[in-house]
Amino acid sequence: MSVGRETRLSAWIERFAAHFAEEGIPLIGGRILGYLLVCQPVERTAAELSQELEASSGSISTNLKYLVNVGLVTKRTRRGRQAAEYRINEKAWSGFVQRKLDAIASVQVLTEDGMRLLSGDPERAMRLRTVDHLYGWLSAELPALWERRPASPK
Repeated sequence: MSVGRETRLSAWIERFAAHFAEEGIPLIGGRILGYLLVCQPVERTAAELSQELEASSGSISTNLKYLVNVGLVTKRTRRGRQAAEYRINEKAWSGFVQRKLDAIASVQVLTEDGMRLLSGDPERAMRLRTVDHLYGWLSAELPALWERRPASPK
């Protein structure tokens, strides 16, 4: 690959990581995800990730454990090779998004409970009603949208 392309990919990995940092994934974890989505070959050791991402081995190790635990990255060991290899688990992304959708639905359950607690006190319930209305709408609309999602490319 050309140097210019690699530079643009590095910038993209940083943007990807920053986006997922807002989603609660540590910045290094986002860099690992972004890198594993575009690297060739598709598997990398922790040492290779540390070198490529210019991050400490401890930070890489900690974030790989996290990403493996949430299912976004898989770990594989091979006979005759000391270091484990890591790769993106493409199939896990729909589960990742599904958990986000479930979290939206759970907020709506919380706001409904709060609304019941504040029944008879419309002044105090006004802000909660606004949030409940938004999450109620999302909880009603998102399942149908999710069911219409396209199949993963082969």
